[in-house]
Formats: sequence, C-alpha cells, structure tokens
Amino acid sequence: MVKSVEEYTAEISRSSENARNALQNQINAIEGNLNNTKNRINENYDLQQNQLNNQKNQAASAASMHAGNSGGSFGGAANIANKKYYEQTFVPAQASLNTNRNQSLDSAESQASSNRLSLESQLASLLDNDARLGLQRYYDEQERERQEAARQEQLRLQREQNALARYAASSSAAKTPTWGRGAEYGYSDAGGYYFHDANGNLISAQKYADLTGENLNSILQRMAQGGDFNASRALAGLNNARRELTDEERSAFGTLGISTDGWGRRA
Repeated sequence: MVKSVEEYTAEISRSSENARNALQNQINAIEGNLNNTKNRINENYDLQQNQLNNQKNQAASAASMHAGNSGGSFGGAANIANKKYYEQTFVPAQASLNTNRNQSLDSAESQASSNRLSLESQLASLLDNDARLGLQRYYDEQERERQEAARQEQLRLQREQNALARYAASSSAAKTPTWGRGAEYGYSDAGGYYFHDANGNLISAQKYADLTGENLNSILQRMAQGGDFNASRALAGLNNARRELTDEERSAFGTLGISTDGWGRRA
C-alpha cells in the first residue's frame, strides 16, 4: 500500500537530518557571535579612546609646562596650545576613531546578515530537496502498484483463458462434430476444404452434413465464401437443376462426397 507523501518525506529527511541540524546550529550561533564581535569592537574602541584622552591630557600638561618655562602667561599660552592641539590633532583622531567603530559595527551586522541568509538558503534547499524526493517516491510507488495491479489482472485473464481453452478442449471431444467446433477442417494439399469427424477420420462434406444434421447447402455456402471453388461449383449444380451437371460440377460433387446417382437433365 502506498504511503502518504508526508510519510515518504519523513523517511527521506532522516538521511539529511545531520546536515540540517548542523546548519541550524550555525544559524542559532549567529546572534551570539555577532554580540561577541560587537563587544570586541567596543572594547577596542574604549581602549583607543582612553589612549586618545591620555594623549590629549599629556599634550595639555606639556603646553602648560612649556608656557611656564618660557616665562609667558601660563593660562593664555597653554590655552592657545591646547586649542591648537584639540582642533588639529584630537578632533580628527576622535572622528576617525568614531568612524572606524561605526564601520566595524556595520560590517559585523552585514556579515552576520549575509551568513544567516546563506545558511537559511542552504537549509531551505535541503528541505525542498527532501520534499521533492518524497513526492517523487510517492509517485514512483503509485506507478509500481499500478503496474503490479495490471500484471496481476493480465495473469488472471490468462488463467481464465487457459481454463476456458481446457474446458473447450475437454468438452469438444464428447460432442457431435459441428461446423468449426468438434470437427477439424482446413485446406488440403490438393485444394479445397477437408473435414475430420470426432475421431479424426477424414470425411466428406456430405458425411459432415449427415453427422451434424446441418443443411448441405448452408455448409457449401460457407465454404464458397471461404474461397472453396469445389463448393462454388457444387452450389451451381444444386441450384441449377434443369440441366445436366458439367464435368467441373461432377468433379466438385465427387470431391465433396455428394452422390450423383439418378442425376440427369430435368425438364
């Protein structure tokens, strides 16, 4: 009995279960891997930010010491130096640091999304393939059962035909010969039909008619329709009784075993 499509698909899916589980595990791990990557990016950013802040503080201290040693105004010279450092060094470095961090986060997000899409596509492909194979298996089994049913039906019909043939063969031997059944007939080497009785003995058409009780004229007509020239000539003789038989008709009568005793021209 053919199973359902779902049952065949489930059977086939067992062979791809390990591959599907591996893909699903990778998909499940994407979010955690992304968070770890973001944490590393932020930790690196914080480290670089601290280094940049330390460099700014060191620059401010150096500017103050330089102003003091030069005998200039401590506050004014230091402020000018700090402003110059801030605008020319710190701000560009801070902007670059922020840009790098944002780009790294965006790249990590994009890569995670691309990985997820690729893995989900592979997983979907496995599932689609399992479904396709399950459907194909279902149709193959249906066709196999159809062919088997047809084969069994052919065997059944053959058994019935053989049984009928055996029955016909066994029953015909016990019956009086009839046209085409129980008596054998065909063309002789010399041309024309021949007849056998139930025992296989050659008999004439007249004898065949006597045994079966069938009208001789009817037998001759069927023989003539089958192409027997003797039957055609004999019919001509039987149906045209106002003249004497021709030599061909007499020969046909003799071949078919039809007596010509007392036959002559009739008025």
